[in-house]
Amino acid sequence: MSARRLSVPLIVWGLMAPFTAMLLGAGPQPVTPESDGPTAIEQALIEHACRATRPSTSLENNAYDECLSTQLVSMRADLGRDLTGLSASERRTLDSVCGDMRAAGGREAYLECLSARLVTLRNRRRSAKPAPLDATALAPPVVSAPTASAAPAARQASWWSSGLWIGAALLTSVVAVGGVLLALKARRAPRTCRVCGADLLESGGLCQTCRHEAAEAVRSAAAERDHEQRAQQAEAEEERRQTAHMEDMRLQIALQEEADATLRQQAGLRQQEEDAREREAGALQRLEEEVLLRSQHDIVPRDEFDPYTVLGVPRGASTEDIGVAYQEAKLKYDPDQVTHLSVDVQQHFKAKAQAVERAYQSLSETP
Repeated sequence: MSARRLSVPLIVWGLMAPFTAMLLGAGPQPVTPESDGPTAIEQALIEHACRATRPSTSLENNAYDECLSTQLVSMRADLGRDLTGLSASERRTLDSVCGDMRAAGGREAYLECLSARLVTLRNRRRSAKPAPLDATALAPPVVSAPTASAAPAARQASWWSSGLWIGAALLTSVVAVGGVLLALKARRAPRTCRVCGADLLESGGLCQTCRHEAAEAVRSAAAERDHEQRAQQAEAEEERRQTAHMEDMRLQIALQEEADATLRQQAGLRQQEEDAREREAGALQRLEEEVLLRSQHDIVPRDEFDPYTVLGVPRGASTEDIGVAYQEAKLKYDPDQVTHLSVDVQQHFKAKAQAVERAYQSLSETP
């Protein structure tokens, strides 16, 4: 560090030293309990303790003020400002004992409980402490009415004088420091570029060449980042296209498989239909052969026509039995049942139906 840089703080401190000493001498004195106002809890407790001396007229204010001041000094001496001398366990005990009194009995009941508990704690602490050598040294000062009324005026005058001194000292310090900084700025050595070491004629830490190179480097880095971003975007776009192409191929394969399955299903159905038709044709052929075979056994020569044999009833059967046999034979050889069969089968059923009719007419006419 150069001697010029060391001279700056020395000059500044040399100018501010007298004013600092003056400020320290004229500053306010340490705050006493009388000048530091009570907090909210302290105000409530001392007012509750001095409620018996609360003035009913303006002439009794001095006694009430003296009681408030004495209670505040005594409380802070035993418990600290704003009851900060209480431990965490003591605070929890107070809250647990007197907390319910606030909701049940209101503010006065809560203050009564709190005052009683604090008096107990203060007496316990006083009994635990050794007795002072000089009891008068710890006694709270008794402020008379004239002194109490004159103290605020004296403190106000002292603060007013101190404020004037402080303002004048600060203003002089600012002017002096500003003059020193201006002088140092005028005598400051020329600055150099932090990159190449060249002298700088303008503000900033870089010369014109280095600034231009830095700007070019920034532009090059920005162009490279832009190129990388475009390459990444193109790669992502190509990946999306490949993914879409693969999806299309999978969809086409799925559709082709579905079409093949449909074709196979249709071919299977056609094969089943053909098999069914073949089975039906075979069944019809077997039926025709069976019918023809039975017809060969049922053919009766024309000159040996027997109506009882045709209807299948014994000789001497009653008219009712003949009628029943006729209806059964008529249904059995009804030509409408074989319209889908061959012509030979249809002719056979037609001949059998005519024989049934002939037999029934023959037996109906027989007395």
